[in-house]
Amino acid sequence: MLWLGVYYLLIAETVGCLLLISLGHMPLFIQRPIRKAITNLHIPKSQEVGVAIIVVLIALFAESVRKGLKHSHVHTDDFKDKLLHDIKRLRNERNSYIAFGCLFLFLVCSQVWILIKRGIRAEDEREALERKHGVLLKQVKNNSDQAGLVEVAKGLKEAGG
Repeated sequence: MLWLGVYYLLIAETVGCLLLISLGHMPLFIQRPIRKAITNLHIPKSQEVGVAIIVVLIALFAESVRKGLKHSHVHTDDFKDKLLHDIKRLRNERNSYIAFGCLFLFLVCSQVWILIKRGIRAEDEREALERKHGVLLKQVKNNSDQAGLVEVAKGLKEAGG
């Protein structure tokens, strides 16, 4: 039952990782709500949960490798015992592949998540700087327009006086 849960975690991580990676290739009307949801999503104690998941996956991987090595050397001549040991060895090898794949995908997904959050933060900062730049350009234009009006007023005053 434990390995079935790890298998489902592997499938969920695969789907999640594919969705996160394909986020950059989605149209903007799909990207914007997902980005807004990512920025508004705050998971309490997410680092502790992530570390706990990594520790559990490493322990499961080590245990399955240990059991696989235990059943790799059979010291019997009975066909049924050899077959039973081979089945156990293959099962533990399968479990080690599942655990390692799950661990690897968890690390990849967490790094992709961090990169997406950094990218969103950088884009928000860029947009804020562009808005500030636009405001400053308007102020410079208004100041130059006012300076031009002052020169025109001086010119009219000199012409009239």
